[in-house]
Amino acid sequence: MGAPALYHYIPQPRRTSMHRQWTMPKIITRYNHPARIREELEELGVSRLGLATMEAQYLPNLVDADEHIGGIVYGLYPEGFAVLVATDKKIIFLDKKPLFINEDEITYDVVSGISVEHAGIGSTVTLHTRIKDYPIRAYNSKCIHNFVRFIESKCLAYKHLQRKEI
Repeated sequence: MGAPALYHYIPQPRRTSMHRQWTMPKIITRYNHPARIREELEELGVSRLGLATMEAQYLPNLVDADEHIGGIVYGLYPEGFAVLVATDKKIIFLDKKPLFINEDEITYDVVSGISVEHAGIGSTVTLHTRIKDYPIRAYNSKCIHNFVRFIESKCLAYKHLQRKEI
């Protein structure tokens, strides 16, 4: 998946008058970053309810233009609703409330592992780091599977890179 162009042209309609014809200049607009984030979330299996959360709406402010989302888990944690988003550069823990934001950015070098516990229709996904554990009770099994697979592949790639440097 290639990086999108930062600018694109929007063609404008031709306007005519009684005696002459003129064309409006083409308008250059900035690349629509929130739309790209939303498309990536939809591809990962996030439901419409998940896309409507405050965390999903705030996510374009945290993900850089050159980052791509590889996995997401959203659901309940001990203090309310939160999301764990895995990009190709970092992991973001986000809990957004109307007057406050709890956000942690985690690099792959501090990730110790990930565990999944299935119970009933939901699962508890726990991201273990050297600093803190991040448990989330999630119900979207497609998102859980994609997130766990992506985290494991990034952690293995990081550990393989560390062994080559030694």
